[in-house]
Amino acid sequence: MNAAILRFTATALLVLAPALATVMNASPAEAASGQSLSATAGFTAGYDDNILEYSDSQLRSFEAGTHPLRFAIQTTDDMIYSPSLALTWELDEGRGRRHALRIRGEGDSHAKNSIADFHSFSASWRESFRRDRRLSVGYFVLPDYYLRQLRDEDLPAALGDSRYRGARFDLQIATASWRQRAGRGREAGLAYRFERRRYNPEFQERNAGLHEGDLSLDWTRLPRRGDVGLHAGYRVSSAQATDGDEVGGVRDDDDLSYHGLTAGIDGRMELARTGPWRLGGDLGYWLETRSYESTLPTDRYHFGRSDLLHAIEVGLRVGYRPHWAMRGSFRFEDNTAHLSTLAPPTSDSGSYRVNQVNLALEWSGGLWHEAPEPEEGEE
Repeated sequence: MNAAILRFTATALLVLAPALATVMNASPAEAASGQSLSATAGFTAGYDDNILEYSDSQLRSFEAGTHPLRFAIQTTDDMIYSPSLALTWELDEGRGRRHALRIRGEGDSHAKNSIADFHSFSASWRESFRRDRRLSVGYFVLPDYYLRQLRDEDLPAALGDSRYRGARFDLQIATASWRQRAGRGREAGLAYRFERRRYNPEFQERNAGLHEGDLSLDWTRLPRRGDVGLHAGYRVSSAQATDGDEVGGVRDDDDLSYHGLTAGIDGRMELARTGPWRLGGDLGYWLETRSYESTLPTDRYHFGRSDLLHAIEVGLRVGYRPHWAMRGSFRFEDNTAHLSTLAPPTSDSGSYRVNQVNLALEWSGGLWHEAPEPEEGEE
């Protein structure tokens, strides 16, 4: 287990602990409304057969060992261990009015490829109103994420594979969403997402900002405590597409700008229950498209390119109330990249397939609770 990931998670929660303490030690009027602090701790162990989403030709090249400088990993598959810890503070004012703050730290530790380890932190605030209306905002940060080895086109071609350098980026995501009832047993939602990626200097032309809007509709009162959700959205990613070394103002760098659709359907259902035990299943399918916007014919891996991604995930969850839950899952993801005729005829760059198997264990429970004081005249 990567100790750095555990240290980051603990440090992130400790940094925000004073803020939580301030909120919990609110004025008597606020304290009288009822507050609680809960925690969720999780640990996931999983297997991924293509951790960096390499194409078939890249996987064959790695196995053959013909281009060792193009890779900085020991294996293309790996076991991944992911600890997480979250704290949630909630203030319930009654009559549907609630406030909630959640902070969470997590990380991935690879058994054989420590270069791909990472950690992340997120915080979210939710306001709940009468008639099941909810407003949420969130922030997520993922620092120094390793993408893979990429060719630095600014280095002389005579260097051959020595031009390959590690590509890393910092990712920040801001989200906002609104949800409300849309008839009996239905909920509708509207969400917005902004992503900001900043790469290391060798690949700064990949710096990008992404905007995404999403609409959703959920049926929440199906038999056996089931629910089904549909969502559809549209996103636009604008890349920097230059590293500032143009000659005569003529751009010569790759352009990763794209636009595309997102859609999906997912559902879950309780299969059985007895005493404190619960057994449930879930199933989801997602589809994404990408149409790249590069206008530079020499950008042969993005000019005229379009991608189509399919993903499916199935899970089985066992719960032991009130604290424990375990979920086993399988996910398959397939991305097909259609390149222009300017790309090498045998290239499958951008296409990949991934199979993932995970087993997650989670504990959740209350750490502190203060019930509301009875109103005047109440027993």
